[in-house]
Amino acid sequence: MRNVVVGQGLAGPGDRTGASGTTDRSKRIAFLEGVRGVAAMLVVVQHLFAEQFPAYREWTTAHLDLGRVGVVAFFLVSGYVIPLSLAGQTLTAFAVRRFFRLYPVYWLALPVYVVANVVTNSSWEGAGPFAVILNILMLHGLLGLVSILPPAWTLSIELLFYAQSAAAKARRLLDASVHLGWAWLAFYLLLCVGERVTGRDLPTTLPMLLFVASLGHAIHLRDAAGRRAWQALLAGGVLLVPLGAYVGVDGDGQWPPFTYSVSYLGGLALFGALYALRRRAMARPLIFLGGISYAVYLFHPTLMTVFESLHGFAYVAACLVSVPLVAYVVHRLVEKPSIDIGRRLTARLRRPAPPSAVRASAAP
Repeated sequence: MRNVVVGQGLAGPGDRTGASGTTDRSKRIAFLEGVRGVAAMLVVVQHLFAEQFPAYREWTTAHLDLGRVGVVAFFLVSGYVIPLSLAGQTLTAFAVRRFFRLYPVYWLALPVYVVANVVTNSSWEGAGPFAVILNILMLHGLLGLVSILPPAWTLSIELLFYAQSAAAKARRLLDASVHLGWAWLAFYLLLCVGERVTGRDLPTTLPMLLFVASLGHAIHLRDAAGRRAWQALLAGGVLLVPLGAYVGVDGDGQWPPFTYSVSYLGGLALFGALYALRRRAMARPLIFLGGISYAVYLFHPTLMTVFESLHGFAYVAACLVSVPLVAYVVHRLVEKPSIDIGRRLTARLRRPAPPSAVRASAAP
């Protein structure tokens, strides 16, 4: 199985609109922030401990990857939030807000990471001009090219889910697009069979994560309209994703079927646990971490490079202290202002009228 570096869902705080009352909406936001907060720290802890402790690295390869737990939970969040955002925005507003939500912070993190590696003389995988351009555009993960900022390949998969959802909305099929999850699950299984036949690793994680996003969409539809598509998708994913992992091959030895399956199921369990607590108040530290999770995700590799001269628990402690601090500064000085720019630019764009209003205006 390829795509061994983990990332996170990127549903933005600037797009949290809901059809229910203010209290329900605020609780929903808190629940999603709680998932982000836990998932972000799982990603960081996984990378730190795997970097410093060979015994942990051996254990996590054979049993459970906390980073993959986090990335699955993040894609569930994206699947929940993106259709929710699209339902209350025009396509132009959605595109503009997504751009200002993702790209300014990313375009800061990417060169900072490169400079940090050059200054510290760290070893890192270079990229040719074509790969560099696609990294800048955030499209490299779709072609399996090297990710200059290591975890950033997942951003490309996020963009693909955004495009899928936007295209469905353009055809007035946003809710129906939840069933594309079955197509992504089938594609995942097809690639797993392809691995078995060819004996080569194939990009099975891309369709798996898009399936996970569809499951998040189905859970949103459960809350918004009482739809039951989530039941079949959840059952299918619980059974067929692990099955595919065992059908496929682990050519590079980094994703044994057991680890792939348990880590995936752990991500579902994490989201499910906090979803079950969604009507309760989330702990403030989790909400704080959720709010800065995108910056945590993008900047923790740079801080790992900065502190690489430290070792063991001193390295872990330095990173665990500095990552939230740097992420908070980036959030306040770059991310939040960028989100505000997107909001201002789209403030005059009308929200799409509900179908009932369209019918009424068309009546003689």
